[in-house]
Amino acid sequence: MVVTDPRQPDAPIVLANQAFLDLTGYTAEDVLGRNCRFLQGPRTAAADIEEIRRGLAENRDVDVELLNYRKDGSTFINQLSISPVLGENGELLYYFGSQIDVTERRRVQALEETEHRLLMEVDHRAMNAMAIVQSVVRMSSGDTIEAYAASIQGRVDALARAHRLLARHGWSGATLDELVLAEIQPYATRIQADGLPVPLAPQLVQSVALVLHELVTNATRHGALSEPNGTIVVRWSRDGDRAILHWREISAKSISPPTSVGFGIGTIQGVVGRQLGGTLKLDWKEDGLEADLAFPTEVAAEGASASA
Repeated sequence: MVVTDPRQPDAPIVLANQAFLDLTGYTAEDVLGRNCRFLQGPRTAAADIEEIRRGLAENRDVDVELLNYRKDGSTFINQLSISPVLGENGELLYYFGSQIDVTERRRVQALEETEHRLLMEVDHRAMNAMAIVQSVVRMSSGDTIEAYAASIQGRVDALARAHRLLARHGWSGATLDELVLAEIQPYATRIQADGLPVPLAPQLVQSVALVLHELVTNATRHGALSEPNGTIVVRWSRDGDRAILHWREISAKSISPPTSVGFGIGTIQGVVGRQLGGTLKLDWKEDGLEADLAFPTEVAAEGASASA
């Protein structure tokens, strides 16, 4: 505690107890006759200082937590309370100030808040991942139980690769080139890939990964990668706030276009249109599929979902 005298110029300290001296590291000779502002420093918030100034000017109680400095330059969070001491006639005689070091309490509070936010984020990620997997299970198909299981496993693996990319980047997102390269890696010698990094919002990453997985899977089952000499050229770029991806399959033999939209292509259409809010153009040429995709790199509207 300290007592200051506002009737003297600059309201100096006229009394300081030993606990104040122990807290701040100053001696009685250091503090007596000085205004308490010597505890402030370059990182003391201007708003806190202004709150003290206003309270003194208005002759009212002040309660504020602010960063103060000890004599050795170290800092502490000071829970400061100032009260005016009035005489019998209501005249201002002194200010009484108490200080409590709440640095440890604030540190624990900050850790608890960080832990809470982390747990909430982990819960959100886990629930989102489970929702996506459930969607994959519902939308997968196969003529046999083995084919059905393989269909699910391939899609879940694609989502897992995207999930690992997100974790590697601290859940801040991923780039389109990372997603493309992750999906085409098993066929790298037969796929020409070219494009600069295009950052994608984290909510979009798993949906984009699923689209790329379906393109590769369709090519291995029905397209250029289903025959030994087939190749694929995939290029991507950014146009303003949209990602542009061009997919071109080139087969050594003529490939007949499908008579109806298959499950994989239907999945691509659904994810691009509904989940990504993008556009998709498909053109079956004589030697293979040509696909042009465009979709936002950020989530445009609140509530947009990245689940498949």
